[in-house]
Amino acid sequence: MTNDAHELTSLIPALSRLARILAPSPDQAEDMVQDALLRVWARLQKGGTIDDLRPYLMITLRNASTKPTEQNQELTDQNTPSHPAEIWDRFAYSDVINAMASIPDDQADLLRPLALAGATYGDLAKTFDLPIGTVMSRISRARKQLRAELGLPKSGAVEVLLVG
Repeated sequence: MTNDAHELTSLIPALSRLARILAPSPDQAEDMVQDALLRVWARLQKGGTIDDLRPYLMITLRNASTKPTEQNQELTDQNTPSHPAEIWDRFAYSDVINAMASIPDDQADLLRPLALAGATYGDLAKTFDLPIGTVMSRISRARKQLRAELGLPKSGAVEVLLVG
């Protein structure tokens, strides 16, 4: 079986070239390659014999490319993968963390304790030895930049995304 796996792997570049010719887009070509590889591998795993792997693999790819695909299918609960609701919170949290990395450190250092620990402007002013107006200004600029990067409306509360 390892010999089949090695031979199958060695055919991927040729298979990819053919898929790029047959497919209307690079993404579809990649999908076709994966589909053909999986089909052939499944046959090999079930004990099926293939006399000449290269032509069999190429024909499998070509046959897959001629099948009509449903591209305008309506999304329903039955044909949409379901994920636990918390996964969307994780995506949002990840987006906020990435956006936080792009704001200046002096602003991020103030926004984090405000959002995560519930610190007040007064607490932050004392902790960072800054005038309260500076604290307010930096936090305002940080929120504005985060809203812009995350595509939130002006009234969108950035801090609620940080609470995980």
